[in-house]
Amino acid sequence: MTRDDKEMWHINIESSADEVCSIYGAAVAKAVFARYDATCFDDLSPACYEEVFSDLELMINDD
Repeated sequence: MTRDDKEMWHINIESSADEVCSIYGAAVAKAVFARYDATCFDDLSPACYEEVFSDLELMINDD
C-alpha cells in the first residue's frame, strides 16, 4: 500500500467516523473500531480499512 493509499483511507475513514459520531454518538463510532481491536485509525490494521469503512458507511446510509 502506498502512502497515498493510506492517506486516502485515513481521510475517508475519519470522515465517515465523524459522521457516524454526529448521527449516533461517539460510543457507536468507537464500537466500530473496537470490533477490529482498534481505538482509532492509527491502531487499525491496513487489512481492515475496507471493512471498517464499509461498516461506517452502512451506518451513515441506514435510514
